[in-house]
Amino acid sequence: MRVSIIGAGPAGIACGVLLKRYGVDVRIFEKGKIGGIIRNAWRVENFPPLGFISGESFAKQLEWYVEQYDIPVTHDEILKIEDFRLYGQNATYDCDIAIVATGTKPRRIPELEVSNRVLYEYVNLPRDIKTVAVYGGGDVAIDYAIHAFEDGIMPMVFVRSNQLKAVRKLVEYAKERNIHIRLGDAIKRVEEGNSGIIIFSDSGRYEFDALLIAIGRELNMPEIDVSKMRVYTIGDCAHLDLRQSSIAIGDGIRCAMEILNEMR
Repeated sequence: MRVSIIGAGPAGIACGVLLKRYGVDVRIFEKGKIGGIIRNAWRVENFPPLGFISGESFAKQLEWYVEQYDIPVTHDEILKIEDFRLYGQNATYDCDIAIVATGTKPRRIPELEVSNRVLYEYVNLPRDIKTVAVYGGGDVAIDYAIHAFEDGIMPMVFVRSNQLKAVRKLVEYAKERNIHIRLGDAIKRVEEGNSGIIIFSDSGRYEFDALLIAIGRELNMPEIDVSKMRVYTIGDCAHLDLRQSSIAIGDGIRCAMEILNEMR
């Protein structure tokens, strides 16, 4: 029985580890690095067994589990699932059961993407920058701003709304660091500068080395066209409104147990 897991975030890794423990032939497909978007996080606080841990450290723990259980990882983006076959960017693969753990992707604002200094993932920020604008008022945006501050980058947060959606604790962390948050100040236009970008918001003109857009997430799913094959969806792509690492891991384990019970 060949089981393919598409996505190497917390849900996919948890599912793969449990299946491999029980001797199931499992392979993980991941277009980027193991850990997925959790690598962006300044701090993960919603997984009590690990205490407070950085997203990068969390991802390294996931990598360690993959190595310990000798789970093969194929670096490819799976674009389509048909009966007993996966179609990737680089090749085609056979499988008997597919588990989709592809998570989410950033909600984009194409008109602001004027240069490679306009980004959506913290891990893609250039390492040599001194200042960054963050656009958004939710958990991810405030986490990005704190992450930048801790990395020695001066952040400024632009929020279209007059109030933040981020959890209270993150807002407290930002206030402790005197991070400048501009409420009710939407970004209207972005231009490419000599060595960075120029932002035009409701309140005026600003220059930064980069812009991080964090205005929300949306589903990131391959095309699925099956009639005979079992396909499971787990983690963030199955629970868009419950994006928590602990839930994703539990969901991966639940899925693995369900597959094992069916095999029996």
